[in-house]
Amino acid sequence: MEGHAINTFVYCPRRCYYEYVERVFYHNMYTIHGKILHHRVDHMGKEHREEREIYRSLFVCSEQYRLTVRCDIVESSEGHIYPVEYKRGKMSNWENNKMQLCAQALALEDTLQCSIPYGYLFFYGSYQRKKIDFDLSLRNETIGVIKEIQDLYRRTEPPEGINDWTKCKKCSLVDYCLPMDRMKLKGKIEWGRFI
Repeated sequence: MEGHAINTFVYCPRRCYYEYVERVFYHNMYTIHGKILHHRVDHMGKEHREEREIYRSLFVCSEQYRLTVRCDIVESSEGHIYPVEYKRGKMSNWENNKMQLCAQALALEDTLQCSIPYGYLFFYGSYQRKKIDFDLSLRNETIGVIKEIQDLYRRTEPPEGINDWTKCKKCSLVDYCLPMDRMKLKGKIEWGRFI
């Protein structure tokens, strides 16, 4: 299972099914902008910056969680190792971002046999880093989502979507998923709004 699927599943389980089970993906303005911003961190490499060692675009596999992640950055500083995930927008507190980062830590811990208590989300939109502590609650939520995603592969049809037009309209798969049309056909939409 791919680590980015965690972010996608928490955002919308239906989108996750389309992307990772049916292997359907389309770009839109947001995905292309993210790809452009990720250009530098997507190039594998290692560098020293002051007291930090920085590894870019590091792939890590975890047998324990049956998970493969691509860490945008893994930093090593003063004996501490931690992942850094780059995000397109301004600083936010979205659970899907935290869980994606936590999954990277779980995979790194399994591979390196060490403890990784925290990581960082870097937001291009505000050019700020936010420290995320990998407490027991976040770890358990992340492991639970990993199991739910693995169950998706046994399904023969997609799960329900989020049915939140403010999120749906920004999704690159909105024209494939057709959430408004599905809701209208099920009688759950009235005058252009979900009910």
